[in-house]
Amino acid sequence: MKKYAFSVLAVILLIASCSKKSTPTTSTKKMADGGAVFSKNCARCHGPEGIKDSRTPNLQTIDRDKAGLVKSITNGKNKMPAFQDKLSGDEISAVADLIVSWHKK
Repeated sequence: MKKYAFSVLAVILLIASCSKKSTPTTSTKKMADGGAVFSKNCARCHGPEGIKDSRTPNLQTIDRDKAGLVKSITNGKNKMPAFQDKLSGDEISAVADLIVSWHKK
């Protein structure tokens, strides 16, 4: 009986060790946090909530869709410098999403 139980246990362990580990279906890549990126790179000129003074546009009411914001952040506009070499595409997209979310308030 002990020999049989040992054989069954050995087969179970063998099967378990050969089974393929499942791969996660969601990406483990960390998504950029628009608020953190904005605070670090944009708030100095635009204020922490996108409203600073008359020298910069009010980002809570600016007439831009996400595509326009991504273009402006990437390439710069007027006195604002381009951020294409300073931020990743995901970071730029996250900042644009943040600004768009302010419009919905």
